Amino acid sequence: MKITDLTGFEIIQGSFTLTFAIISFIIGIKILIKYFSSKQREYITIGLAWIFLSSAWWGSTFTFLSIIFFARTLDHFTFFFVGNVFIPIALISWIYSLAHIIYPDYEKKILIISLVLVIPYEIVLIVFLLIDPNLVATKVGTFNSVPRLYVMIFDLLALLITITTGILFSRMSMKVDEPEIKWRGRFLFIAFISFTIGAGIDALFPLTEISLVLLRLLLISSAIEYYFGFFLPDKLANLLIKNRKME
Repeated sequence: MKITDLTGFEIIQGSFTLTFAIISFIIGIKILIKYFSSKQREYITIGLAWIFLSSAWWGSTFTFLSIIFFARTLDHFTFFFVGNVFIPIALISWIYSLAHIIYPDYEKKILIISLVLVIPYEIVLIVFLLIDPNLVATKVGTFNSVPRLYVMIFDLLALLITITTGILFSRMSMKVDEPEIKWRGRFLFIAFISFTIGAGIDALFPLTEISLVLLRLLLISSAIEYYFGFFLPDKLANLLIKNRKME
């Protein structure tokens, strides 16, 4: 399949999904490398959490790149592998980050419980992929797929846990007296709301060209807001805090 074989809608879908994946990867890496200057381990997992959370769109992303450079789509195994296997890692990375920051005394217990729940699912997922990729999902069109019930349930639970804990963490930050931390909490809160809306509508409803662009832009904004939730640029922080003092 060549790029010229794609419909206008598919080109828009591939282009904006690729843009979201690239921005998410860059932002995740920027957070991750903060570890080397701060030596705080949670920056590694905070960065990995966002990178792998965006992996739900990697099947479409790599398919689009494969069509551009090799004039062929991904095989079903690769498509479902890159789009599903890293979601559990995203969940573990986020849970560890949160436990390390908020509940350091219970960090190991929380991590062990999470691994006990996630590892069996990951093993079953990989085994099913090796046996028959269609046991994991069904390919629909060039960039889309419909997951099997157990995959859908896990993905929904992972999203629910991540969103719920993320919002709780952001609300805790917004209650802190320090203005910069308060603003970081606000950006993190907006990031999780934006991601939830974008991912939810993307998964549940058919899209038009306009709604697709708007939702991808919303997902891209959630990635930027996530970054601001942990690293607020000085210029933006000064502007926001100054305006807040003037109110």
